[in-house]
Amino acid sequence: MKKIFITILLISSIAFAQSINKKYFAEKKISGGSNTVGEFNVVEYSVKTIDDKLLYKISNKTDYDIPYSGIEIFGDGSSILINSFYGTLTFFSNNGKKIKGNKISKNLGFQYERNIKSVVDNNTLLILFQEDNTPYITLQKYNKAGALRKTISFEKKNISGLAYSEPLNQIYISYVEWENSGNANKLIALINGEGEELKKYSGNFEKGFFTNDNMFVGFSNKSLISINTKDKKLNFISNAPQNKIYLDVTASSEIIIAAAAGLPKLTNGKWIYNNLTILKIDKSGNITDQKNVDTSPFSDFGFRTTDVVKFVADNKAIIIE
Repeated sequence: MKKIFITILLISSIAFAQSINKKYFAEKKISGGSNTVGEFNVVEYSVKTIDDKLLYKISNKTDYDIPYSGIEIFGDGSSILINSFYGTLTFFSNNGKKIKGNKISKNLGFQYERNIKSVVDNNTLLILFQEDNTPYITLQKYNKAGALRKTISFEKKNISGLAYSEPLNQIYISYVEWENSGNANKLIALINGEGEELKKYSGNFEKGFFTNDNMFVGFSNKSLISINTKDKKLNFISNAPQNKIYLDVTASSEIIIAAAAGLPKLTNGKWIYNNLTILKIDKSGNITDQKNVDTSPFSDFGFRTTDVVKFVADNKAIIIE
């Protein structure tokens, strides 16, 4: 097993956390500084190739107290803005031209705390959201042009994660069931594209991805889970190192690579992280190598994978060999 070697490079931009084998990523820049009714902020999303070349920018004017839209990027570089407050989807071509806007449900009103989970695989988008005043969650499938292809409803609540593989026809949904005693059961449902439940696991995740060797890897800030997508058996569940949280996870050559840090501190409206650790984890969940990395405090982070694996912390790219 190769040991972890770290090379730190200065770069000019910040990448958000990315799943494995993504060709594109997005940066978000907020300007305006508004804090009063009637004022606005402008959010600029820069969509770039994984080697940092700009494809296009999207500007989104937002009322000062409205949650900012999230962004997903399709396999050809086209994208979608997802606004949880309004319950809307806005689709853009891969040159940044607006294609169309959708309301995800005519029954949804405005809501500050609405939770919309989203995931893209190739040129298909899945979103998952709670219908207002019902016990049901709704799963919708869209193509990159904004056409709704399928709607499925489930009697589940408290969704924390969504992952999707189009070639495998597998959808993983992380959720919580509350017992009468008040205890929380963290569960993961594996379903197919028709909504049929194939298996259920104990565990949870917030983000997830699929590796080239048939693993599903999901993680939250406190735990990591791996499932064999062929036989649907659980490989392992493990916890983050003591006094650490997971920031991002990727995989390379059948090894899971995780970035962890100490608990963050809120400073000037940003969560600031310290004490970065890079870990290598095998298919059984064993830590095969780990290294503490000396960095300045950072707030933006994420793995980028090209011909090498990099973890980006603010303006530093940490190459992992």
